[in-house]
Amino acid sequence: MQPTVLKLFTLLLGFLFIFTSCDTTDPFSFPPPDFSTVPDPFDFSDAESFEVEDGVTAYILQEGTGDFSVTVRDQITMFITLRTMEGDIIFSSFNDGRTSPVTVTVGNIVPDPRVFQYSPALSYTDGLRKGLVGMKIGEVRTLIVSPEKGFKDLPSSSVNAQYRESTLQYDIQVSEISN
Repeated sequence: MQPTVLKLFTLLLGFLFIFTSCDTTDPFSFPPPDFSTVPDPFDFSDAESFEVEDGVTAYILQEGTGDFSVTVRDQITMFITLRTMEGDIIFSSFNDGRTSPVTVTVGNIVPDPRVFQYSPALSYTDGLRKGLVGMKIGEVRTLIVSPEKGFKDLPSSSVNAQYRESTLQYDIQVSEISN
């Protein structure tokens, strides 16, 4: 009687292994983000612009408040949408119906060609890092970033390689600054 139970148990385990191994979904794929809840691009046509540095232009749409402004060493919480000037959304803190900001350390914002999943790191460029410096809490700003300060130097294997020649538009609102 004992060997029969053992055979049945082994057969059941083998069947379960084969049954679960035949799943057709790829466990390493990520569903694409839903951008239907992302707000329209900020209208910066009437805003005054200033050049942060060559290739990075900022438009302040709403002044921030407080004594502190963003520095490279700060951790900030912000709402952000990154799109091309043609309108292709690359990253947004509003994707998939979310309404919470993202938190980043400004000094850690460097392009990383190894990013392969949807995360704030997809939006990291030198232009973003430079354009955040000086913002205050509550400030709303649009950054226009040239390809040279954007994704120009990413390798062709990078997730954002298709945007290497694109001028980028960042719509940003800083909600918190932590030293």
